[in-house]
Amino acid sequence: MVQSLDWEVAWQHVFEPRDEGTFDASELSDEFRLTGETRRLRGGSYASPTAEPNLRQATQLLDLLNNCMSPSPNLRTQSEAQLEALMQNSYSVFASNLVKVMMMADIPIPTRQQAGLYLKNTLSAKEPERRRMMHERWLSIPEPERVEVKQGLLQSLETKAEAIKQVSAQVIAKVFGAEVGVNGWSTLVEHLSGLVGRTASSSPQDAVIALKALGYVCEEMDEDNAPQKDINQALTAIIASMNGPSPDQVHAAVNALRSAIHLTRQNFEIASERDMIMKMLCQAASSSEVRIRMIGFESLGLIAERFYSKLGPYMEAIYTLSVNSLQNNDQDDVMVLAIEFWSTLAEVEDDILYESAHHAGSGGVRLSSVPGGRDGTTTSQGTEICMNYIKAVAPHLVPVLNSCLTKQDDFDDNAWTAAKAAAACLELMTHVTGDDMLHFALPLIHQNMQLSGWREREAGMMALGSILDGPSKEVMIQNLDPRLVIAALDMLSDSKLLVRDTAAWLMSRIAQHIPEMFAVSIPHSYPQISSDEATVGDKAIKSIVASLEDTPRVATKSLSAIYYLAKHDIDTKRRLTGEVSNEYKSILQKYYEGLMRQLHAVAERPDGNEDNLSSVAFQTIMQLVKAATSADQKVVDDTLRHAISRAQQTLSVNTGSVDQKETVFVLQSHLVGVIESCLMVGGGSGDSYAQQIMAILFKILQSENIPAHQDCLRTAGLLASSQGSKFGQYMAVLWPYLAQALQNTASASSYITAVLAVSDITRAMEGAIANYSEYILSALLNALSSPTVESRAKPPTLSAIGDIAMAISGNFARYSGAVLNVMKQATEFDMAVTEPEGKVLRNELWEGLLTAYSGILIGLKGASPQEFAENIKPHTSTMVNFVRKIVEAYQVNREAQNMENVLRASCGLLGDIAGACGPQIAQELRLPFIKALIEECSSHSVFSKSTKDTASYARQSIYGTI
Repeated sequence: MVQSLDWEVAWQHVFEPRDEGTFDASELSDEFRLTGETRRLRGGSYASPTAEPNLRQATQLLDLLNNCMSPSPNLRTQSEAQLEALMQNSYSVFASNLVKVMMMADIPIPTRQQAGLYLKNTLSAKEPERRRMMHERWLSIPEPERVEVKQGLLQSLETKAEAIKQVSAQVIAKVFGAEVGVNGWSTLVEHLSGLVGRTASSSPQDAVIALKALGYVCEEMDEDNAPQKDINQALTAIIASMNGPSPDQVHAAVNALRSAIHLTRQNFEIASERDMIMKMLCQAASSSEVRIRMIGFESLGLIAERFYSKLGPYMEAIYTLSVNSLQNNDQDDVMVLAIEFWSTLAEVEDDILYESAHHAGSGGVRLSSVPGGRDGTTTSQGTEICMNYIKAVAPHLVPVLNSCLTKQDDFDDNAWTAAKAAAACLELMTHVTGDDMLHFALPLIHQNMQLSGWREREAGMMALGSILDGPSKEVMIQNLDPRLVIAALDMLSDSKLLVRDTAAWLMSRIAQHIPEMFAVSIPHSYPQISSDEATVGDKAIKSIVASLEDTPRVATKSLSAIYYLAKHDIDTKRRLTGEVSNEYKSILQKYYEGLMRQLHAVAERPDGNEDNLSSVAFQTIMQLVKAATSADQKVVDDTLRHAISRAQQTLSVNTGSVDQKETVFVLQSHLVGVIESCLMVGGGSGDSYAQQIMAILFKILQSENIPAHQDCLRTAGLLASSQGSKFGQYMAVLWPYLAQALQNTASASSYITAVLAVSDITRAMEGAIANYSEYILSALLNALSSPTVESRAKPPTLSAIGDIAMAISGNFARYSGAVLNVMKQATEFDMAVTEPEGKVLRNELWEGLLTAYSGILIGLKGASPQEFAENIKPHTSTMVNFVRKIVEAYQVNREAQNMENVLRASCGLLGDIAGACGPQIAQELRLPFIKALIEECSSHSVFSKSTKDTASYARQSIYGTI
């Protein structure tokens, strides 16, 4: 039974008029730092006759606190170390004396503040484990001594000095947070609530401090550790103060209510209490005080995130409040928060729709980001019901947001403005409304982009870029007039920087989300089109390339457009096969050589450090290289030669300063990345290239350029793939760096890079890797067995084991016992996963195990029949049972697209078992679940030709027929 709030008290002052007067905005923040001169004291009088610290201890503490504010770094450091020593020696005495210093009325306020802040910091930490240890240290103080400290803090809360009241409120909350789990300060909420009531009229500023303390205390509570009685007492005091006699008091009350929203789940289940909370927040959002309106709208956003299903009765009022703020040119900070209410609502509905679409299907459930989850009405399948508020409000809200887009900051600094918030809100709403957004937004975009004012044209492009991710590509291309894109391309040469910047950003968005738009043919009757511009892409490439000479800010976004077009080419060719792939015409192909030349020029610009221009240019070069066709091979080879030459130059650069060294190191990483990209598409196949590349890699590996070491190992692996057995000549020099990275399991990325390089090198060197196999396998098994190694590192580790087994063939028998035992344990491990990310990781681990088993089977076929039988036959039942486990998991949800690789590897392993172990084992594999697996992989419409071919291989190996 939920104890109800005392709503008679809460309503007592609701309809009384308020004097909103003036406001002194000075208040102490959590990040408060003390400055200015201080004097050293040897004594002083105290605010309470009971607060009389030992004079020697007090003198030492005062000296140290004052020295912590010294302009001398050395003195500050020494004093902080001495304070730490005092705390470690006796935390209870230390805490008691700090509170007594806070209460000393005759010493400077900064010193007293410093004492409070120091005590607060002994109880507060961002890291949960460190915070837990601090709380345990506090609770280790005997209760009488803790009570004395708490009484002193409550006295300091009512001192005359405002700054001391402020810091006392913060310390009180941290002490409460340390004890809340054991209900150690059970009377605090009642005390603070009573203090609010007693001082509301007689001493408004004391009421303000009490409300702040109450808000801080609410932040320390959560629903699991807070008695509902305390929550109700706090809410009663807070809401009763929201019509207080001064703006300061109202502001403090609204702030406290915002801090308490996460505690109101049970209150929101009671209509009268929910109505009261929402009424007061709506009242705050309509206050004449900017700071109160801001918190009102921010709190409504928190309500939308946590109590979405309860919003219905209040939506009309919230819509009216927010639209009034936006249409009446409210303060920009208020408008931002009014817009962000709708952004939050759109995110919530997007989550709900995603969960509904994927709950029973193939994608899993995207969990709410709200701690503890949202309160929501659910369907019979357990998914939350979407109330479609965004779809309902979109026709009315989109024109309002469109108007906000024209309120740009002329200088467009990094401040988060109403215009930027409106663009973000449009994008989030588009995720929910999909194709419908085009009907609301496109007419307004057309209108804005045809106007002469720069604000309207920039707003039109910003709106267009914001609605590209949501509608289907087909509908988007059908409805998007090519003249809009052409107009935006012309704005790349506008006289206004912000217009050019947004035009370049829009091109990158189109390239990312609807690159097919660039293939649309356009009539030559368009006045902006020249005779050689047959498609939107023809004009786009010319305009984008020209804008690469603009400021770094604009050029970086134009580079992104080229990057995404290249990515589209790569993805398309990967998806297509055979003749269809050869017939695909790239938008970039006829401009390829000129584009690459221009990108190299941008990468070398003297202002390349601004806006990451050089880094983005190199990333774009790498992507363009990967998009190369056979016709572009000469350009790829030229790019490789250029990268080798530039990398060789960096090795002899004299780096005097730290900045110069950093610049050279970053350049080396980029150049190695370009070399790697060229190798990926078949560049540099000659021995002379290999010698030059390996010389560069060795020099960098020997240097302090640690971030580039992973790039070097990855590139070495790719070079091994192209060099084959000839790569062995470099192994003696490369091995120490490879071995070191294999041992660095604390860095998952470094270890994974080394493992992938080992796989590439193993496949290239084949049997010659045997000289290193014992060390490699030991490192791989240690990583597999270690609970501290990141899970994502284990699938490539397993694949590498399979590669080594195939490479060293029968020699693997000496390692197979240990390896197969570790793998058996891995097959028996059950991963309870529901999130998509967890399922992906599980599937990758399963695929790694399957490919490792296949590699071991193939490798051990080179051993003697006796060795093969001794090593493999005891484990065939483990392999078969593992495949059974995979099939059963697939049959639960039939996540075909997510599990195709795993099912294909399962068929491959079954075929390998039958082929390696002979007819008798093949006969034993003729089980119903295996037959069902082969049939599924042979016939499923979404499975690739490779999967179907592997299923045929398994059928032939087991049943003797295709």
